[in-house]
Amino acid sequence: MKFPINTKTQFLGSLSLLFLLVACKEEVVTVAPPMQVNVVKAIQNDVPLYEEFVAQVYGKSDVDIRARVEGWVTSVNFKEGSVVKKGDLLYTIDDIEYKNNLDRQASEVTRAQTELVRAENELNRVRPLTEMNALSKKDLDNAVAEYEAAKAHVASTQSTLENAKIELGYTRVTSPFEGIIGISNVRVGDYVSRVGGTSVLTTISSVDGVRVRFQISEREYLRIAQLSPEELSNARKSVELLLADGTVFPEKGEIDFANREIDPKTGTLTIEASFPNPSGLLRPGLFVKTRVLLKTASAAVMIPQRAVFQLQNLNQVFTVSDSSTLKATTIEAGQKVGDAWIITSGLKPGDRVAIIGSAGLTANAKIEVIEQAWTPKGN
Repeated sequence: MKFPINTKTQFLGSLSLLFLLVACKEEVVTVAPPMQVNVVKAIQNDVPLYEEFVAQVYGKSDVDIRARVEGWVTSVNFKEGSVVKKGDLLYTIDDIEYKNNLDRQASEVTRAQTELVRAENELNRVRPLTEMNALSKKDLDNAVAEYEAAKAHVASTQSTLENAKIELGYTRVTSPFEGIIGISNVRVGDYVSRVGGTSVLTTISSVDGVRVRFQISEREYLRIAQLSPEELSNARKSVELLLADGTVFPEKGEIDFANREIDPKTGTLTIEASFPNPSGLLRPGLFVKTRVLLKTASAAVMIPQRAVFQLQNLNQVFTVSDSSTLKATTIEAGQKVGDAWIITSGLKPGDRVAIIGSAGLTANAKIEVIEQAWTPKGN
C-alpha cells in the first residue's frame, strides 16, 4: 500500500512520539535512603559542679637568706637545688674583722670590770669614814656615783661584747629550717653587705606543704558569696589541683583565706589554699589549675555538647521520635560539665537526641538511627 508523502510523514512522526512516551514510562525514579545519624539518650546523674582557676604554687615558707654582716664570701657549703636541714652551714663570710672587734670589746669589758672593782673598794673605804664624820657627805656621794657609773659602764661594755659575738656568728650563715635551697646568688670571693642587691644570698622553700594562690573575678565572687553556709564550708575543704599534664594531684587542699579587698587594678580577689605535699612533687613557681567543688546538681539531665546547636539566642536539639523522625526542640542549657551540657528544661531522661554535624539534617526528616553509647567525660 502506498501512502501520500504527507500522510507518510505524519505516520512516522506519530510512531516516534509513541516510542518516546514508552521510553518515559520505563524510566526508573530512584529515592535516596534515609541518612544515618548517631543518636544518644539523655541521661540523669548527680553532677558535681566545679570552678577552675589558674593558680601558682608557693612554698609553705619561702625565705630569702640574707647577709647580716659585710665581708667577702669564703665558702659556699651546699649543693644548689638540694634539701638542707635546719642548722646546716650554708655560707661563711670573712670573720677576721669581727674576731678582732670581739677581742677589742672583751678588753673593754675587762677594763670596765677593773674600774668597777676600784670604785667598789673606794666606796667601801669612804662609807665608814663618813659615818665617823672623818669624811664629808659629799665624799660619800662622789664615791657612790663613781661606783654606779662603773657598774653602768660594765653593763654597756658587756652589751657591746654580746653584739660583737652575734656579729661574729653572722659570718656563718645557717639554714633556718628544713627545705629545698635555690640557686646561690653569690660565689666564693664575692663581697656581700647587709643592704642592697648583694644582701640576698639564696632562697629556701619548705615544701612538705605548699600554698596555692589564685584569683577570682568580681562576678565569680558574687556567685560564690550566694552559696549557702554549708556549701561554702564544703567548698573550702574540697579544693583539687590539676597539673600541667592533665593529672589530678592526689592530695586535696583547703582554702585558708581570701584577701580583704578586690584589687582595683585587676578586679579580682586573691584566694590562698594550702596543700600537703608529702612526695615533694609540687615546687614553688609551678603553674596549676585549682578546681573547687561548689555544689552538686541533683538528678541533672545531661546530653553531649555536640548535640546542641544555637539559632540566634535559642539553644535547640534534634529529638528523635519512635518513627525515626527528627524534631527541632528548644531547650534551656545550664552549666557545661566536661563534654556535656546540663539541660534545665526541654528534655527529660531517656529522650533521644541526634548528634549533629552531618550536613542536611532538617526537622521532620526521616533518619536511620545509629544508637550510640555515651558517658560524660571530665566531670
